[in-house]
Amino acid sequence: MKEPLNKWWERLHYTLLFLALTVFVHGFFGWFHSWLRPVDPYKVPEGRAAKVFHAGEGSNPESSPGDRLRLFYWLGE
Repeated sequence: MKEPLNKWWERLHYTLLFLALTVFVHGFFGWFHSWLRPVDPYKVPEGRAAKVFHAGEGSNPESSPGDRLRLFYWLGE
């Protein structure tokens, strides 16, 4: 009679170990993701820094998609 109880105890042991390792790996990946991601790329700069942003309407008839792509490759932004 002890044999089936030992088998279930061993299964429960491995299941709990698997769940614990899963929670640990999930927490590690969450920490690693927050470490890689910038805090807030749209925050107001501090000190002497100036935030430069040019918002265009995108409907300028004088600039073609080819010109915009060429400017992107030329300036790199």
